[in-house]
Amino acid sequence: MAETTTVPVPPESAKSGSGGSRSRFDVLSFISTYGVFITLVACIVIFTVLDSDFIEIDNLRTQLGLAAPLLMLSLGLTVVLAMGDFDLSIAGTLSASAAAIVILIVNHDWPWGLAVLVGVAFGLGIGAINGLLVSYVEMPSFITTLATFLILLGVEYMISDGRNITGAADMPDLYRDLGIGKPEPLTEFTSPVWIAAGLAIILWLMMSKTELGRYMYAIGGNPEAARLSGINVKALRALGFVVVGFVAVIAAVSQTARTASSIPRVGISLLLSAYAAAFLGAAASRQGLFNVPGTVLGVIFLQAVQSGLTILGYDRDILDISRGSILVLAMLLTALGAKRR
Repeated sequence: MAETTTVPVPPESAKSGSGGSRSRFDVLSFISTYGVFITLVACIVIFTVLDSDFIEIDNLRTQLGLAAPLLMLSLGLTVVLAMGDFDLSIAGTLSASAAAIVILIVNHDWPWGLAVLVGVAFGLGIGAINGLLVSYVEMPSFITTLATFLILLGVEYMISDGRNITGAADMPDLYRDLGIGKPEPLTEFTSPVWIAAGLAIILWLMMSKTELGRYMYAIGGNPEAARLSGINVKALRALGFVVVGFVAVIAAVSQTARTASSIPRVGISLLLSAYAAAFLGAAASRQGLFNVPGTVLGVIFLQAVQSGLTILGYDRDILDISRGSILVLAMLLTALGAKRR
């Protein structure tokens, strides 16, 4: 009688191999990856249904113009956040440089180009000081830039006496064009939109397509490992703060050119939204990294929510509650994504 051999039948999971469990739909992974985009689309649909004015092309152009300074600040923060640092002084740099530029143009009759150059030098100087203290003296970035922020608020109050400085009649048309310039014929977008878009493209190329950007992400992942691999960690971290200072001044120019004035502590109103946009962008990234396209998406998300709620007639309290809730959502999605990875 022939000998028979019994071959064990593998369970269903073994038949499919290791890929069997991976082929199942992972709800948490899907939400952590696409949650921000899905929520944005849902908000657009809801606001459009409630009020068709929300989707009107003129409103979209207006909202993009209003969002330009916020996008500029958010892009600057994206650079330092990618390296694991914080910069709270960006709001103070914006406020102080805005006051200085307007005062030089309106009260002292300076050419607007020279006033802007002074503002840029001021912003670069603040960034360099922050970079020196954080990178070379090794002070914590959060506390250091908080201190710089408070100092800059004092500087702004000192040079402006805490007043709203206006001067639409004294500002040259070329300067005003930087904030409310004639719409470009094809798309009818104004100058701030194109300035913000150009800045986004430059920073995206730097962070995604160059060795400099890869080094920055390496520093954010593990500064010590980056240092041991030969990356000049201190210099790159300092450079990040200089970029923030420069971007803050560009945002100040756009803001003051649009309003023809310097509003006291204008940067504070944009600070939390800028961080919210950057964190939303990280939540929308598969790797949970701070990145330029994600930050742009985050700014669009925040501006869409603000525009929709404003059109529907909601007050400031609802707007603030919504922004805070969105930031919590961003952190939740980031945490979910980190766990799934």
